Amino acid sequence: MNRTRAVVLVFVVLAAIGGVAVLTVDRPSVAGTESRFSGVNDSTTLVTTELRVTNPNPIPIELGNTTVTHSIRMNGIEMGTGSRDDIRAAPGTSTVNFTTAIDNRNIPTWWASHVERGERTRVVTGAAVDVPVFGTARVSENRTLTTDITGALNTSEPRPINASLPFVDDPVLVVERTSATWGNVTRARTPLDIALRVRNPTEIPIPVARIDYTLTMNGITVGNGTTGERTVLSPGSEQTITARAAIRNDELDDWWVSHIERDQRTDLGVSLTAVLELPGNRTVELPLDDLGTNTTIDTDVFDTGNGSDGSTSSIRLTR
Repeated sequence: MNRTRAVVLVFVVLAAIGGVAVLTVDRPSVAGTESRFSGVNDSTTLVTTELRVTNPNPIPIELGNTTVTHSIRMNGIEMGTGSRDDIRAAPGTSTVNFTTAIDNRNIPTWWASHVERGERTRVVTGAAVDVPVFGTARVSENRTLTTDITGALNTSEPRPINASLPFVDDPVLVVERTSATWGNVTRARTPLDIALRVRNPTEIPIPVARIDYTLTMNGITVGNGTTGERTVLSPGSEQTITARAAIRNDELDDWWVSHIERDQRTDLGVSLTAVLELPGNRTVELPLDDLGTNTTIDTDVFDTGNGSDGSTSSIRLTR
């Protein structure tokens, strides 16, 4: 940031010489900011920001009528703003603390934008210090958050599924591989398509009537329902069955609270149940939870070093 020089004329009547003294004061500058989450409830997430102000003068400067404003934007969405009036800049570099409130109702809109952009979010934090006489100093920081949630759900490891049915040898199905992709996200829903490549190793047809699903984030149900069309797997055959699940975005503000409370950590679970049709108009529910369709999301939105090592799916920060 370029520093401009402001000249403040302080007229001091010197008894000895009756002269006038001239004092030159350099303009204070903004050295940077550091933000971190400091609290959360059902409606609001608090962010505490330390603004570093550098005063190059040997004396403190009382910045009366000074206004400091701060904003947080994610993919261009204004998540929250904060401000503080009247600050004092000691010689050298000092910090000014203030709080910005994020409205949790903005979380579903941000989430939709994150998925739409290929699980990428541009986080921009900006501060402006408006000082009478000196003018306005500004500083901003940009980071890119990336996740790979669907990638963490993909696997090519064959997994046998047992049914423990009479007169039928286990496993009744073998899931050869699983892949997940996002569908066309809207403000209300985030579709998640999970394709299961399934083989029937038995000598009898296996009719799959439907797939039931439940999506959870930190134990909070964010989506559930029934999906898929009736499919009959012939003996020895292999087919792809698609489970078209969806996250209800209006549940995500509740998830966000749990995410912040757990130090920006989320356990995402995808529970699938295949419903098999049997003779005599009977059905059997075959849990597919052994598919391992679970992952952990760790975030570090403000680059404070809170991310957890070894997570299946993580958010990475780059400047």
